[in-house]
Amino acid sequence: MMEIFKILDELEVLVKESKKMPFSNTKVVVESDILLDRVDRLRAVLPEELETARLIISEKQRIIKEACGQADEYLEQSRDRVARMMDDSEITKNALRMSEEILAKAEEIAREIRTEANQYAESVLSHMEIVLRKGLENITKGKEEIRLDMENEL
Repeated sequence: MMEIFKILDELEVLVKESKKMPFSNTKVVVESDILLDRVDRLRAVLPEELETARLIISEKQRIIKEACGQADEYLEQSRDRVARMMDDSEITKNALRMSEEILAKAEEIAREIRTEANQYAESVLSHMEIVLRKGLENITKGKEEIRLDMENEL
């Protein structure tokens, strides 16, 4: 991800340091071979960034699966504990009350784990989306500038 930012910074410096077109404050002359080199480097780096995003999604799914497994295990342990406690009527009443508390706590913990895992994954994916969107916008701007420069040279 840092490579994309480095290349984008290089593109920005290239545009800022380029000579201005006569009678224009917004148009510059850019060396096309340098600009095209940066665009090629971006194309080479983007697949790596997409693979990183795929790995993050995979990790999110693993975390959620693990969290669900832990929650299910906790629920199963709670059910087993409740089943062992159901011997006597007074013990049974206490066990039912405790089992409801344990199940409620287990469900609450499972909900929290799922929520935190989803929040983490959403945060990482949002960040990746922003980075990739900025990269694509800069590529599009660079291509448009090259196209305009080529039209102006004709």
